[in-house]
Amino acid sequence: MATTTARRPAVAGNATLLARLGAAWHALLAVGLALGAWSVSQADWAQRDGLRPLATALIGLGAVWSVAAAALLLRPDRRGRLLSLGLNYVLSVGCLLALLGTLGLYSGLDIVASRFYRWAWLLIGVLAGYLIASIGDRYLHAPRTQAAYHRAGRWVMLGTIAVLLLAMGLPQGLIGLLAGLRQLTALALLAGLLLCGTAFWLLWRPQAARAFGAGSRDAEALNGYLFIGPNLLGFLLFFAGPLLFSLWLSLTNSDGFRAEFVGLRNYVNIFSLEFAGLEHSGQRASEVLSPGFVELNRFGTTIIGAKDRLFWIALWNTVVYCFWVTLLSVVPALLIATILNSKIPGMTFFRAIYFIPSIAGVVGVAVIWKWLYNSNIGFLNYGINQLIGVINLLPGVALDPVNIPWLASQQTALASIIIMAAWQLLGFNTILFLAGLQGIPNDVYEAATIDGASTWQRFRTMTLPLLAPTTFFVVTTTLITTLQVFSEPFVMTPPPGGGPNNATLTAVLYLYQKGFNRFEQGYAAAVAWVLFLFIFAVTLVQFRLQRRYGEM
Repeated sequence: MATTTARRPAVAGNATLLARLGAAWHALLAVGLALGAWSVSQADWAQRDGLRPLATALIGLGAVWSVAAAALLLRPDRRGRLLSLGLNYVLSVGCLLALLGTLGLYSGLDIVASRFYRWAWLLIGVLAGYLIASIGDRYLHAPRTQAAYHRAGRWVMLGTIAVLLLAMGLPQGLIGLLAGLRQLTALALLAGLLLCGTAFWLLWRPQAARAFGAGSRDAEALNGYLFIGPNLLGFLLFFAGPLLFSLWLSLTNSDGFRAEFVGLRNYVNIFSLEFAGLEHSGQRASEVLSPGFVELNRFGTTIIGAKDRLFWIALWNTVVYCFWVTLLSVVPALLIATILNSKIPGMTFFRAIYFIPSIAGVVGVAVIWKWLYNSNIGFLNYGINQLIGVINLLPGVALDPVNIPWLASQQTALASIIIMAAWQLLGFNTILFLAGLQGIPNDVYEAATIDGASTWQRFRTMTLPLLAPTTFFVVTTTLITTLQVFSEPFVMTPPPGGGPNNATLTAVLYLYQKGFNRFEQGYAAAVAWVLFLFIFAVTLVQFRLQRRYGEM
């Protein structure tokens, strides 16, 4: 009892001391972050792309976080410990990454990697050392000889690795990193890393956990957060952060250097349409449309104008592309999968053949098809002309040779890309359907056959309903993939892509041209968000339909 009574004041004293030290540290940290937010708000470099408000808000959030941690630590409250650990962890990782960048580690890794290709042949020594060590495995009856071979093999491998590192200039790189610590920025980041790391370590210790009354659940939660911390930080830095930044960018007129807040102007320009009546079908659009609107289309005596005509053309081309590619890559895939699911000899070979186009790179496939579609030397026109030559052998038949400009004609360019994309997606969808078909029990088909159901009846009333989840997945993934089409028209049509006469211009290609050819990055970000909402709406409708018909 006396020992327990003596421990309680000690624990309370430790908690009070840690709470005061932690609160003092976070008070200083909050002041530093607040000053940092103010300096960023006044810095000229932060004006680029609208970084000033975003960076100021982010650093200000850290200051508020630090104030909350200090207030809770003074109580003392275990939630203050959790907030302190989280903030110090984030700041430690941030200081470490910034320090490595300041010291030039990332560019140094590129240099080392480029030198590695030059000296990669030295890895033969590692292989030789491994072979020498493996020879020793034969001398089981002579342990000393075996150990000698193993030792020699290890020394050969270690010596080869040492020579390789010397050849790549690793010692010079390490010396350069240490020399970079003379910079004031590097020293400040190193100090921040040491301070935040020390604060994290002091509050992470089991003694600190007991002092703040943390239980086993708190320890499990902290261990879990620490385990997923790198992945979570990567998600925030490379996905969630850029996503939110693009949303902010869509509300500006950023050109890559300067950005001014314009609100919803970009979205208004995207969706602005005007309908007007024509006195006659040949009347000029400028006579009836408001200033700033250009003709999008006309139907009889009605004309449709848009502020951003190219966006609607790109969206229409994307919808047409999506519809036909989905149709041509899903329906035939189901039929082919049904055939491949049969017990006909050689089906395994054909499964591999159909899947090969799916594992090929989109750019490589697009380049190959671009040559196939060449109107002068392409194999497609050559094959058609050879077929025409065979047909002309018939009496009374005299067909002229063709020279179809597949990618140069406005009438055939989009259809040509659709055929290529459907061909590439066909194999992947076939494999998915085949996996779904193989999951259907054979007992179901056997019972239907005994009841006298025909092949078509079994396919219509049994295969299709049981394959509904697979079909939904295939259609959804195909729609999402085709709505984001970019590489095919970009590679297969002349720069900047989308030709001829915008016949193959798609939504993603259009936002690429806006952002990187015309440097209207704020407007391009708005187009990207519109496309995201469009894809989300299509997917949501599919889920609703799947749920509705799945319950019937």
